[in-house]
Amino acid sequence: MGDLETCLALLFKRKGKNVLTEKEFVFSASMDFRWFSPKEAQLLLELGLKRGLLERTDGYVKPVFSHKEMEIPVNFRPCKEMLKDAEPEPSMFSQILDEVTRSTGQKRREVVARVNKVQERLGVDVEVAALAVAKESGVDISPYLGKVKTELLQRY
Repeated sequence: MGDLETCLALLFKRKGKNVLTEKEFVFSASMDFRWFSPKEAQLLLELGLKRGLLERTDGYVKPVFSHKEMEIPVNFRPCKEMLKDAEPEPSMFSQILDEVTRSTGQKRREVVARVNKVQERLGVDVEVAALAVAKESGVDISPYLGKVKTELLQRY
């Protein structure tokens, strides 16, 4: 049992609930317990989801491990170091922009302007427009296709 599991278990145990809204989770970890800033509390939530310790359903989160049976030290206070793994990965849009700027030597601002024109002209999501600009610039877009598709399917 690591700090993350202990932290999550304690949060749910002290709230006396098996299910919390995402806002309630973040508020509890940051304001009620004063463990983290709101931004760090959101990272805690994302890390719990990413590690499969929490489950999100319609804006609610619940632990998917036996949190009620866990014994938690009386003076437990989570360490912020555990949030290192929760740093969000740059968005697909940002990754594609980086690749286009790297391969063409254009400034990011110029690439964004091109993407905006394509997006407006075609009426597509920004990631799709970025892929079109990347392809037009001679960038191999094959590593991004599956990831963009997954991101768009999750969004819609």
